[in-house]
Amino acid sequence: MNEGRVVVDGPVEAVREHPKVQEVYLGHGRDVLFARAVHEQGADATESILRIAGIDTFYGKSHILHDVSLELRVGEVVALLGRNGAGKSSTLKSAMGLVPPARGRIEFAGRDVTGRSPEDIARLGMGFVPQGRRLFPTLTVAENLALGRLRRREGDGIRWDQERIFEFFPRIRERLGSKAETLSGGEQQMVAIARALSGHVKVLLMDEPFEGLAPAVSEEVFLSLDRLRREVPILIVEHDLDLVLALADRVYVLDRGRISHEGPAAPLRTDRELRRQVLWV
Repeated sequence: MNEGRVVVDGPVEAVREHPKVQEVYLGHGRDVLFARAVHEQGADATESILRIAGIDTFYGKSHILHDVSLELRVGEVVALLGRNGAGKSSTLKSAMGLVPPARGRIEFAGRDVTGRSPEDIARLGMGFVPQGRRLFPTLTVAENLALGRLRRREGDGIRWDQERIFEFFPRIRERLGSKAETLSGGEQQMVAIARALSGHVKVLLMDEPFEGLAPAVSEEVFLSLDRLRREVPILIVEHDLDLVLALADRVYVLDRGRISHEGPAAPLRTDRELRRQVLWV
């Protein structure tokens, strides 16, 4: 299944080799269109901004994350990949304090934030773009942005005011007085990212930013993120492998709540057989 629809059914080997399944899980070559941007930037970051060390996270009695460790460095984009239910969103929520880990340690900008509330972590400069955007539908774009910066007016991160945000998402300027529910899917996603940036932000967590977007809109959002990556480190969960591998410097792969692979993004960007092996398709 993909996006609520059955793609194909049949014997395992036939499904595994079906072109549509390959496209959904491995991409279909659009990374070639975007590879130049990554190669030109060539991030060589060493300073850690977010470190997740050996966390175990539970939902009730269900053990979701098992000894998960990863690192995001200043000046880079890290992609967190894996099949549905692997624990990707749970990892972001643990980092943000929405689902505190039962064991392990989370360090953000040199501070131990393990067990701290999402509000405290946000005030320290962590921005979060949740899956599904989750805007306040009856509030205007301007009001949604104002809520994002409400508790991040001061800090030592990059200060993102409206004019700075408009440089990356110019379409938002035209829709400030519109209610969020009247925006297109692409516009809503831009507002969700802008809301997460509003105020003082040091790092951005993004959960499925290209979900449900038409190809042309996905590429527009991609180009905005490709510029944004030069300003703020990004930890991103995304199923569109072509786009996310074109953005990412490094990748981690989750399988059933455990890290099964970590390394540079470039080999996965160019080698489809390696994608198949690493992502267990």
